[in-house]
Amino acid sequence: MENNTRPLILIVDDNEDNREILGRIIEKKGYQTAIAGNGIEAIEFTTKQMPDLILLDIMMPELDGFETCRRLKQNEETSQIPIIFVTALARSESIEKAFESGGNDYITKPFIREEVIARINLHIHLKKASQQVLTTMAELAKSRDDLLTVLNQLQVGTIIIDKEGLIRFISQSCAMIEGLNWGETEDKHWQEALPLNAESKVRLQQMIDQSPEERTRVALTLESPSSRFYWMDVEVREDPRQPDRSIICLYDMTEVQTLRNQVKQSNTVNMVGNSQPMLDMYRVFEQVAQGDWTVLIEGETGSGKELVARGIHASSSRRDGPFIAVNCAGLNESLLASQLFGHRRGAFTGAVSDQAGFFEAAEGGTLFLDEIGDIPLGMQASLLRALQEHEITRIGETRSQKVDVRILTATNKNLGQLVEKGLFREDLLYRVRVARITVPPLRDRKEDIPVLLNTFLSEKRITMGKPSVKFAAETMQILTEYDWPGNVRELKNIVDHCIIHCRKAVIEPEDLPAEINNPEVHPLEAAMPLLERRIASSRADLPADPDEATQFRNALKQTRGNRSQAAKLLGISRATFYRRLEHLQLD
Repeated sequence: MENNTRPLILIVDDNEDNREILGRIIEKKGYQTAIAGNGIEAIEFTTKQMPDLILLDIMMPELDGFETCRRLKQNEETSQIPIIFVTALARSESIEKAFESGGNDYITKPFIREEVIARINLHIHLKKASQQVLTTMAELAKSRDDLLTVLNQLQVGTIIIDKEGLIRFISQSCAMIEGLNWGETEDKHWQEALPLNAESKVRLQQMIDQSPEERTRVALTLESPSSRFYWMDVEVREDPRQPDRSIICLYDMTEVQTLRNQVKQSNTVNMVGNSQPMLDMYRVFEQVAQGDWTVLIEGETGSGKELVARGIHASSSRRDGPFIAVNCAGLNESLLASQLFGHRRGAFTGAVSDQAGFFEAAEGGTLFLDEIGDIPLGMQASLLRALQEHEITRIGETRSQKVDVRILTATNKNLGQLVEKGLFREDLLYRVRVARITVPPLRDRKEDIPVLLNTFLSEKRITMGKPSVKFAAETMQILTEYDWPGNVRELKNIVDHCIIHCRKAVIEPEDLPAEINNPEVHPLEAAMPLLERRIASSRADLPADPDEATQFRNALKQTRGNRSQAAKLLGISRATFYRRLEHLQLD
């Protein structure tokens, strides 16, 4: 039976994928979710059911997020619902407008799921604490001693000042701020007790001087005597028992602000590793990110090519624009053309309305074309023109339009070989390969594996609400020696497996998947060491070897005839696999 006492989060976004992603993240943390496709649906929803918090997009049809927020805040019944904007708009004017419309917080896309959960938890807690403060103060207006006891128990710093600004009460919860204790602040003026700079003191004094109806929450920074910083949201309320006194409520935002600062410190924050191959890649990364060139990101499947693309975008002058990622694999020519360039109503069956493509959606930002080697040959000419002329033509239209988009591409294939086979245009290759970055496979940077494992373990443990857990030394040794054919993607999946199956505080070897913990599951890995696989990969003209033929047969048998999987199992490229297969005269 569903627990209806769980807080309800309303997700308002016209993009179904965004709603689904946010919904999955939030529901994993025990919240209920509801969805609305636009602002009008959101307002109608609140007339039937009152959510505890709203996640609100900005760019929506009919009624944008700013106006939706304004209407909700103007309505007395919905005015107290916390509203967090979740949007790709990161410009300062958009952020200012969001808070002017009544928003409580602002998260930019692409978001960090831990930050989303942290902010939701914070605002749910603040709402409950605020309601508890108001309810408690009304109920205990005649009993000051009881009121003080309750304030001390709340996880909100509370300071009561008289009309002269002298502190008459300070809750025990204020001890979270170094130096802010009752014995040290009794009868002091709040400006002397609170470690605020001159500007913050002026802002807080203005809040105290305003009427209760005009007061809003302000963000202030406190610095302790030992130079420790605290980020606080501050509210000023009227003491219901003595109107000539004011209550200053301090909400600690330090944890959220610290997380944001960590993200801002480096645009390659999610690129973990200090091995020499990664340091070499970082140097190229920094050079490429500063320009506006087209970039080809090369690397094996699962090595983190899209992460590198996002890092380039975040480090570039286009960081405030959108980042649009498109996987070109598995799409036929007409579907890919419609997605990239858009179409006009009636251009083909099913085109019921005009539709902008990803080039237009990425205007002013970055368009990332993953698996560029899989683009149909007939489509490559249209893409080449878009790259050369910086203009596109929607399907069904004759008029072209200019686009301002930076193109990043990625592939796990050798485009030069595809050109030789006539599967990829040579002129397009030169256009997308203006700048190049190679993402090293995990087997070439094994010294990064312990750091990656511990990083992902911490992230997953927090996300899944697991208690403290770590890898046993023997487990770490097994994982470090493993060859990781699926690269970082496989490593992350292994961490998930360990989190799910581990029942103790230490992850033992028996908690690992069978193919890692038991070498017999993959005898080919032991029969064909890494050095031999590299030789076979680089020298496809080696003479036929009976043992090699046996290895190929076993690989095909184990993968039930799937040649791509067999090649991966042997640690060689598909092209090398096919050449050796023909050389060994195997069917």
